[in-house]
Amino acid sequence: MSAPPRVLVTGASSGIGLATALRLAQPGGAVAVLARGAAGLAVAAKGVRARGARALELRADVTDRAALTAAVDECVADFGGLDVAVVNVGAAAYAPFTDTPPEDFDRVIDVTFRGNVDTIRLVLPHLAATEGSLVVVGSSSADLPLPLMSSYTAAKHAMRGFVDALRIELRSEGLPVSLTLIEPGPVDTPFWGHVASHVGRVPPVLPLSYHPDEVAVAIQRGIASRAPRLTVGGAMVVLRTVHRFARPLTERVMARAATLAADVGEEGSGAGAIWSPSGTGDVTAAGRTRPSALVRSRQLVSAAWSFPARLRG
Repeated sequence: MSAPPRVLVTGASSGIGLATALRLAQPGGAVAVLARGAAGLAVAAKGVRARGARALELRADVTDRAALTAAVDECVADFGGLDVAVVNVGAAAYAPFTDTPPEDFDRVIDVTFRGNVDTIRLVLPHLAATEGSLVVVGSSSADLPLPLMSSYTAAKHAMRGFVDALRIELRSEGLPVSLTLIEPGPVDTPFWGHVASHVGRVPPVLPLSYHPDEVAVAIQRGIASRAPRLTVGGAMVVLRTVHRFARPLTERVMARAATLAADVGEEGSGAGAIWSPSGTGDVTAAGRTRPSALVRSRQLVSAAWSFPARLRG
């Protein structure tokens, strides 16, 4: 893509989605931000415009097929096409499976799996027309299951299987759409406080969590390289390998962690984002916007690399 891309980002009112919308905003480009809540969308759109791109706010629940279809149609009509779609909606219930209400379990699957699949179904024809890029945000929980979040883990497992099958179908049909699955490790986003908790506490942000912009950088890299899958976090690669070859040991460790997890974290039932809008424009759980040292170092290298060209220009 030589011209600045026309981008759609779902789940863009906070966390990874917001960080991605800001990172993909380019002067002269256009970014549509889709989520349920007006407050978070307004923050995202303001940030996109501050970076010189057009912004389009789309309010829709991805489990509402009619509203989602209308939103995608509005995006394509307004932009005149679509070059990049980042599918990034997720929600979670936090409790042992036996204590999770069936309606909450089903809702997590509907949001985190079916809603993303419906989004992909709608954007694919438009991306095929522009030979564009589809990026799906999965999770390392597809390999490393999260105890007390069985519905979320199941949805991310399903998403990986769906994406892998879809990639083969795209190749078989000769459709010129690149498909990248991004699988982050723990990320410091408002997600953890937005669960529907049934244990009296919300899960704590995990130690050594990554800044959401780390994931946005990986998404940007996936679009440029058209890579099939990228893992965010070297530690996740190591842990995934350990879990594969030492499963009995890692399962005992995770079982102990699940017992401890129910007693830590802040008290409360969570924002219950599985049922209502929750994103308010915060990139991280604490509302911090400063990127990590790794992202800042990449930014410095990029600036240094481009400095001679800017002098010549």
